[in-house]
Parts: sequence; structure tokens; C-alpha cells
Amino acid sequence: MPLYDYVCRACGKEFELLVLGGETPACPACQSKDLAKQMSVCAHRSKGGSTAGGSSGAGSGCAGCSSSNCSSCH
Repeated sequence: MPLYDYVCRACGKEFELLVLGGETPACPACQSKDLAKQMSVCAHRSKGGSTAGGSSGAGSGCAGCSSSNCSSCH
């Protein structure tokens, strides 16, 4: 399930949201659907066991936790 970063064009709130299938997201502050999708940073595990950011995630797919399932972090 993809996690996206957004900025609401109506109120300026920045937030991240898990978006499923054909859902159209809305701002959690003002409910506007006039959103700008932002570039997100993605971490992945390399063959050496470190994340794309260069720090060790203790074998995890995320830089900040020890879970092997990134959806459990958010």
C-alpha cells in the first residue's frame, strides 16, 4: 500500500496518507481534495543490509525501525 506526502493547496497543511486503489484523498484539516503530491523519500534494503539512506536498520526495510514490514511502521 503506497504512502504519499501531500500539501493541501487550500489551507497549506502538509501530511502523509496511505492511499488505496482508486481513492481520492482529502486534507485531514479542511477536507479539501485540492492537493499537491510531494516527492517522498523511500528507503529500501540493499544486499549489504543497509538502507538507501546509508544507515543500518538492523536488517529492516525502514531506516528507523527493526520491523521487516514497512507498513507496520506507519
